[in-house]
Amino acid sequence: MKNAILLSSLAALTLSACGEPAEAPVEEAKLGDYSAIGTEPGWTVEIKGDEIAFTTQEGNDFTLPVHRMKQSGTGWEVKGFSDSHNINVYITSDEKCSDGMSDRSYADTVRVEASDSGTLNGCGGTITEGPDGAP
Repeated sequence: MKNAILLSSLAALTLSACGEPAEAPVEEAKLGDYSAIGTEPGWTVEIKGDEIAFTTQEGNDFTLPVHRMKQSGTGWEVKGFSDSHNINVYITSDEKCSDGMSDRSYADTVRVEASDSGTLNGCGGTITEGPDGAP
């Protein structure tokens, strides 16, 4: 008896789902081209298209495909990995940042977690003050 009730419940659910249209796949937002820098040690991140290029003064350089690009409530999370490297880039938008070495200020703060380099902090986005930037 229990099996008959279970089967009839499943059949009712299956039939009721037949008339509903399929949901469209969710498209994730795209950040677009983005640059970030950090000092002591010096590093850069360039996000262009579907790739993340990471360079350091120590020569721990690699380019990876973007595996995840997610807009969060405070900015962006961009992740890439391969068999030999990985990188996570966390961008906090609209949080003014100075690189500490020049007179430049940037629109965003950036934290990078990269294989063989650990956690690095820096700045990214538009230059808002200083050379090449706004007043």
